[in-house]
Amino acid sequence: MKRTKGCAIRAVFAVAALSALEMAAAEENDARARVNAPARVAIAPARQPPQDDAGRLVVTVTGFKPAVAGTVEGVVLIPCGTEEREIGRFGIFPQQPFAAGNNTKPQRFGFALPAGCKPSQVTVRVEPSAGDGSGAELVIGEVAIE
Repeated sequence: MKRTKGCAIRAVFAVAALSALEMAAAEENDARARVNAPARVAIAPARQPPQDDAGRLVVTVTGFKPAVAGTVEGVVLIPCGTEEREIGRFGIFPQQPFAAGNNTKPQRFGFALPAGCKPSQVTVRVEPSAGDGSGAELVIGEVAIE
């Protein structure tokens, strides 16, 4: 009986430790962009070769928290040659909080890659379009070339 009780206690601790590690890994993989704190995300390798020479960059947003006052938009930048280049902007509509999960799907935004640019990472900034953008946050999931 004591042996069974000890095994059960060790199993509970093992499950708790594993859950803590999984949560830490999930938080570590979340790229959160805020006003004045951009997110830098590695681009996942293409699952299939792009249809054209340049390809298309797809940014997946898995969560959003709107600004306290005003609206914000996401700005997508890639390194291209010796400079950082803006390739597009996107907005979350409606400007309401969401987190991808059981009943909510992530939002995906596609951008044409300029010819000759082969980025390995992307920068996503949050910029206010009205107000100061305070409190706004974008959670970036996968970024991939399609």
